[in-house]
Amino acid sequence: MKSFNKVTVCLSRPPAVFVAYALLVLLLLVVLIVWIAPAHGSSNILVYVSICSLLGSFTVPSSKGLGLVAPDVFGSDPGSSGTGALPLFLGLLVTLAVSVLLQFFFINKALESFSSSVFEAVYYVAFTCSVILSSALLFREWTALTAADGVAVLSGLTTVSVAVVLLRISQEASITWRTKKKTD
Repeated sequence: MKSFNKVTVCLSRPPAVFVAYALLVLLLLVVLIVWIAPAHGSSNILVYVSICSLLGSFTVPSSKGLGLVAPDVFGSDPGSSGTGALPLFLGLLVTLAVSVLLQFFFINKALESFSSSVFEAVYYVAFTCSVILSSALLFREWTALTAADGVAVLSGLTTVSVAVVLLRISQEASITWRTKKKTD
């Protein structure tokens, strides 16, 4: 991905997998924010984690797209035409701003109800997974991966996920140094 033209190709490439993904994510966000978060947000950590992670699936690709489109908008690339770059740039900028502001809002709401160490760990895994999925769908980055790269990515995600589970379990466990009394 090196230019505005490649970003527009990714967004308009048939089948419009990313557009369908984005619409599904928006629908899920509306359901989570309007109905589920008010009822269960303060008692279930996954509600706010899901909202923030799904928003993250817009944040990172928007940032990447801004970086690719900016040279065409600001004219640092003399050979680019820039036709249509400004509307795309502004759309990506608005998407980035809205998703970041909503993430901040829901991260703060989550931290009012849950331990920061637990939220951050679970959020890290969910955010990473959603960003990898959205970037893969938009930029088709899986085409450059070898089998070894794919195994490495899955191994890394599995390791982080297991570590988060262990962290969560260890925080709920009661560990003492006292020895258990034998009953005869």
